[in-house]
Amino acid sequence: GANVRIIRSFLKEFPTGRLIALEQNFRSTGHILSAANAVISHDTSRLEKTLYTASGDGEPVDILRHTGSQDEASGIAAEIGRRALEGVPYEEMAVLYRFNHLSRLLEESLLRAKIPYELVNDTAFWQRAVVKDALAFLRLTCFPYERQSDEAFRRIVNQPTRGIGAKAMATFEQVADEEAISLYEAAERTVQGRTGKAADKLRGFLDVILKGARSDEPSLGERLRALVEESGYLAMHQAAGEDGRTALENLHELLSLANEFSSVEELFDHAALGSESRDDDSVGRVKLMTIHGSKGLEFGHVFLIGWEDTLFPSRTNLDPAEERRLAYVALTRGRQRVSVSWCEFRRGEQANPSCFIDEIPLQARRDGWGRDLRRRAAFQGRGVVNRQAQREAMGF
Repeated sequence: GANVRIIRSFLKEFPTGRLIALEQNFRSTGHILSAANAVISHDTSRLEKTLYTASGDGEPVDILRHTGSQDEASGIAAEIGRRALEGVPYEEMAVLYRFNHLSRLLEESLLRAKIPYELVNDTAFWQRAVVKDALAFLRLTCFPYERQSDEAFRRIVNQPTRGIGAKAMATFEQVADEEAISLYEAAERTVQGRTGKAADKLRGFLDVILKGARSDEPSLGERLRALVEESGYLAMHQAAGEDGRTALENLHELLSLANEFSSVEELFDHAALGSESRDDDSVGRVKLMTIHGSKGLEFGHVFLIGWEDTLFPSRTNLDPAEERRLAYVALTRGRQRVSVSWCEFRRGEQANPSCFIDEIPLQARRDGWGRDLRRRAAFQGRGVVNRQAQREAMGF
């Protein structure tokens, strides 16, 4: 419930007060602070403050351009692996993003690279409720008359609410046990001949599942889309407004991902792998979190992903100043290295770099990881030494 206007109007409310700006920063290097100062300076309503440090310039901010989101995720994972080999502890590295649906590809890339990670104040993509719900729709359409789908039926029969209470579910369970049939078939038998609003809603749900079971649509993404649309599940989250936005983003991410699989078995196996628990606390972990969740934290190496004009600043936030403050927070989480990445295409939509990237001073940024520059400098240095040694050996 904090309101930044309380601080900004303080001197108006208390004219005899005075402002003391705490400007020396003991966390970040000079280039990181130059980037952060430049971004936040465009917020004209802020109180004047320019951070400085006695720690030196340090490394410039890396600006990474990627073709697509998969390229971004695999590139970040590879770089994390390289820095770990160079001696950077995993727990000193963090990946921050504006929206939590952006974690999915990164999670998978880190899993493939066998890099331990931890989602901070969040749930892994495959364990998020909306993802589990959508997969339950798909599983139920694959095996509606088999008991292996009973858990999926329990999960979604009342999503959205259809008036199926505990008493109705108890009836389905009893019929299923007595007849040795699935809960779906028990519901079919129970609703026959029934009238009323609840019966009609249940009948509509059963029809959607049966239609999905008979679908010959080769695209898993389109099959899923039809299920969540015709069942009313998609409309339920759309009607929730801002509260449903995160669920919709994760749902769209799943629909896009599903098209990459040729069979439901492959998709379910992949989901099971991504849902495996990783509770070994004996090793350090790369931290994955939203920018909101990173406030007050700091890391030696910070990777900021998804800095495109279609994502950040967010199109859905009516307060552009808040987005700018978030960019400032993101940049100043890093102590030694900050890397900012953006994609030319994400979910098939073309994008340009975020305006926040354009505002970073040229002297505080560089294109790429900077590793090639260091290698070239080292190679050139060795070349000078070798040429001098050759000249001395030849008597020159």
